[in-house]
Amino acid sequence: MRLKLREGSEVPVSVISVESRERYLWISMERIPEDRFPPCMKNMLLRGSEEGGNRAGAVLASFLGQAGWREGDALKLWMIFAERAGLSESLFRKWFARMHCPSCRTIKSKAKGYPDLGLSGLSYCEPDDRCREISWPVAYALEDTDWGWLKPLGRRNRVRVYNWITAREEELEVSDDLRAEIERILAEAGSEQQIFATKAREGGRLRIRFLVRDSELRKNVLSDLL
Repeated sequence: MRLKLREGSEVPVSVISVESRERYLWISMERIPEDRFPPCMKNMLLRGSEEGGNRAGAVLASFLGQAGWREGDALKLWMIFAERAGLSESLFRKWFARMHCPSCRTIKSKAKGYPDLGLSGLSYCEPDDRCREISWPVAYALEDTDWGWLKPLGRRNRVRVYNWITAREEELEVSDDLRAEIERILAEAGSEQQIFATKAREGGRLRIRFLVRDSELRKNVLSDLL
């Protein structure tokens, strides 16, 4: 379960573990031709629009990255959609060969907006018989699922916490800098102090932050929960 944080709202947590592991992206060794694209990708290229443009553009770029396309060729194809949707090239750069293409389940889901990648209601997903056999757009187009290579994406830091509000174990991904900050807090915080997770706006962007409050606040929080 993912820890959900909102700007200005502090969630009392206990940190269970901080783990790191290398992340990789599977990429096809062959360039998958357009005629083998799944219906959702073909429809994006045929009738892309501004509605949900960022979400669909991210999905298409991530698909091309794992479908074995060279960056220059992939960008030319992606721009067919981008010009209709009014997108900038920066979105392509962020998602191409850097992010996993979402599953069919995610694509079929509803989303409030980017960066959620649900495309429900946009009429791109029109399943055919092969769609019923697979659960990932890239798998639809593959002839040999073993014919690929792994691109290193760097380290993934996962923090597992106990959320005192929901009474559940939850998790979130953090940057290397925030991981180091959490480890410092754990080393320095007293046994009677409470750790809070929140989102704060810094330089115009929302960032995850962990805070430590004194023991008196910890007592108040726990008494409210009980």
